[in-house]
Amino acid sequence: MLRLGWSHKDKEIFSLKESIKYFNLSSVGKSPSKLDMDRILSMNEHYIKNMDEKELFQTFKNYCQQYNKKIESKFEKKLANSMHFLKNKAKSLEDIHNNANYITTDKFSINSEDLNLIDDNSKKIINDYCKKIEGSKILNRETLEKYLEELMNKHQTNFKGIGQPMRIALTGSKFGPGIYDIILSLEKDEVLKRLSRFN
Repeated sequence: MLRLGWSHKDKEIFSLKESIKYFNLSSVGKSPSKLDMDRILSMNEHYIKNMDEKELFQTFKNYCQQYNKKIESKFEKKLANSMHFLKNKAKSLEDIHNNANYITTDKFSINSEDLNLIDDNSKKIINDYCKKIEGSKILNRETLEKYLEELMNKHQTNFKGIGQPMRIALTGSKFGPGIYDIILSLEKDEVLKRLSRFN
């Protein structure tokens, strides 16, 4: 709202302290102001990206309670720990909510187009990946990258050939966060439960 008809040099983004310090009526333009939603969302993306993640989670939690479904307590820790990637490219709290849907529910439908991407070869890859995850004592990005590289060599495929069907099986969509972030946010037991439907 501050930028509607007011400016300070070429600066676009202001903190609260800067807004109080620089605002003055003499810099308010006489021309009618126009509400530019694209510009607002772009600025919102900046604030979300730079916001403290604990504060962002609490804001997100309040938003869900008021405008969507209240977050169940069993999901709070997973969501809080996942804010660092759920906020990526998010221009609103609703974007974060959409990015986080796969965490808060395991009951999702997969459209026929995406389901066709999980072919027989993909199911073999998923089965092999399950075995590696199941036998892993430590599950982190390094071990997941190692497993994926081994499977790419074994099945003569590329990252997309493994990551895409895995993402669909775990989230119900071929679009979404990175595959390693998805696996680590869901944790071992939930990952195996979801992947077991396809092996």
